[in-house]
Amino acid sequence: MFNNLTLGRSAQHKADLPVGVLFMVALAIAAACLFLTMALIDFGPAEQPLVTLVASHLEQSGVENPVTAVLLNFRSYDTLLEVAVLLIVALAVMPANSEQSKVRFISVLVPTERSFVLEAFLRWLLPAIVVTSGYLLWTGAALPGGAFQAGALLAGAGILLLLAGHHSFNFNASAARLLLVVGLAVFLLVGAAVILSSGIALAYPQAWAGILILVIEVAATLTIAAILVLLFCALQVEAPRANYEGLIKEERP
Repeated sequence: MFNNLTLGRSAQHKADLPVGVLFMVALAIAAACLFLTMALIDFGPAEQPLVTLVASHLEQSGVENPVTAVLLNFRSYDTLLEVAVLLIVALAVMPANSEQSKVRFISVLVPTERSFVLEAFLRWLLPAIVVTSGYLLWTGAALPGGAFQAGALLAGAGILLLLAGHHSFNFNASAARLLLVVGLAVFLLVGAAVILSSGIALAYPQAWAGILILVIEVAATLTIAAILVLLFCALQVEAPRANYEGLIKEERP
């Protein structure tokens, strides 16, 4: 009832706005759009010193893809912070149940209703997803791809397992917690280890840059996939229907 009253009041406030105010807002939006359009038309070709700089140092990065070189070598601190932010988000939605810490990470369930077509389809699809994820991870050194793309695809395989109803994930298990932190942990360990040779954190030696980037991406792929599946599990909350039913009853004549 409270939500219905709130919706009714917000709709009434919107309807009470004067026509002049709405006209001025529309005029301001139109003027801003026109200004941006004219600015884009008059904007000439800009110099690209960063592109030239990346291309000139690409051989020293250990990879052939300039995007991977920037994300995991030249600006690796940014990617490190991105993985840290993902871990913070995962901790925010982590289910707080210490009693399930001894339960297995992946449990096999017996669904009440089985779909044999879906089961047969997943037997073919899931291995293909895992292989494609590995390909995206490996090819990220020379072509578009990398840890984030591979992790997102691998998370899709985990979500398909959940939707099929045959498996469930327990993120309080030790294996799940290891997957959640392994990406950031390996990133930090590699960054600290290269200090011994270069004296600067995350400044990889040229001879080992490709291997170190691959190690970081493998760990980051597992962490990204685990975090995305955790976020999906945290969002699996049935929406309350009482408010919608009350709203439908009030709208009926």
